[in-house]
Amino acid sequence: MPSPLPPPSKPSRSIGQRLDHACLNLTPSFFTLNMGTGITSILLYNFPYPAAWLRILGTVIFVLNILVFLLLIAGNLGRYTRYKGLFTATMAHPVAGMFWGALPMGFATIVNMVAYVCVPAWGYQWAQLALGLWWIMALLSVLVNLGMLFAMYLMFGFTRQNHTFESVAAVWLLPIVSSVVAAASGGVVAAAIMPFSPSLASSTIVVSYIIWGTGVPIACFIITLWLYRTVVGGVPGTAALPSMFLPLGPCGQGSFGIILLGRTVRELAYDHNVGFAISPSSSTASTSSLIIADAIYAGGLITGLILWGLGLCWYLLAHAVILGHVLQRPNRNFFSHSRFSVGLWALTFPIGVFATATNIFATELDSSAFRVIGAFLSVQVALNWVYVSVFTLYKVGNGSIFVAPEVAAMGGKVPRRFGGDGRDVEKQ
Repeated sequence: MPSPLPPPSKPSRSIGQRLDHACLNLTPSFFTLNMGTGITSILLYNFPYPAAWLRILGTVIFVLNILVFLLLIAGNLGRYTRYKGLFTATMAHPVAGMFWGALPMGFATIVNMVAYVCVPAWGYQWAQLALGLWWIMALLSVLVNLGMLFAMYLMFGFTRQNHTFESVAAVWLLPIVSSVVAAASGGVVAAAIMPFSPSLASSTIVVSYIIWGTGVPIACFIITLWLYRTVVGGVPGTAALPSMFLPLGPCGQGSFGIILLGRTVRELAYDHNVGFAISPSSSTASTSSLIIADAIYAGGLITGLILWGLGLCWYLLAHAVILGHVLQRPNRNFFSHSRFSVGLWALTFPIGVFATATNIFATELDSSAFRVIGAFLSVQVALNWVYVSVFTLYKVGNGSIFVAPEVAAMGGKVPRRFGGDGRDVEKQ
């Protein structure tokens, strides 16, 4: 009796088909690679226990982050230029559209490293560049924040995102946190440009406080809503479990930002005689300016401690939920390559910004406890970054990481503007 014929092997894709597949499925969520890589470079460069080799490693990762960002920008331009209706479908998708917040946040890590690395080395021109890049990033952050909130109600008259109680998710925080990150980045840039132009630093601080107000309060509303959804409906499914760390974003970056802004206000008043609210034209006005600066700094410090405490709750809760999930026998392969997705990059940036808040407390309070905790969190983020980077490279190699829910929502059939006959590249 003849043996059965082996099943036909699936033909391997050409390089062009692989690029088509990657371009079509290059969702905004891939900008989380920038976020995770950028925060890792910042934490290594500003490690609580500094070392020259850590600064060099942080700078190398910073350059790598720029390359990744440029590749993602080019890929997204190709994606929405080549495929019809894909941008609208992405904006209308209740999950995919939220990841547009990752774009300005990934960009913010580059702006911050320009302020940390390039300004001290090369001076005022790089400070001006950092300020210019920050304005672009800040405007984009506010646009994404308010734009996605608007899209949740009415998407430019074309379509509306449909949301239910069950669809409430932590990813709703992503566009909102972009404003929080922009405000904190404003503090970094203001501190960098302050020695060259205190007036520019002062105006940057004012704008940053306003942007902080567009992010942190709304993020608290969303966290409350999501907590209610989690308590009533249960924790997210396996694929969405890493999103448990997302509330750390507004808590950590909000804490870091409000402290850094207050510290910069005080340095402007004491070191550059630039008042935040009163022009120091007389000795009395100058004294009042210093008092106001001290009050702003103290208020920021207390607010930052409260937000840090809230972030600590989410840090412990998220680890407890994931650990409990992993210890269950059917779920012990949670961190294996077969389960890996872009969503696991949530193990980097949210914890990373919580680490930056911890590190600034170590400096401002001269606290050994905060310094040790900050070093622990920084190492954790670096190790998580290595883990997600290795698996990302592996899955980019076989193409399995490129999955776009907005493409699936379009039935997998996305017409091309050029370069083909309109067939879905998945079925070529």
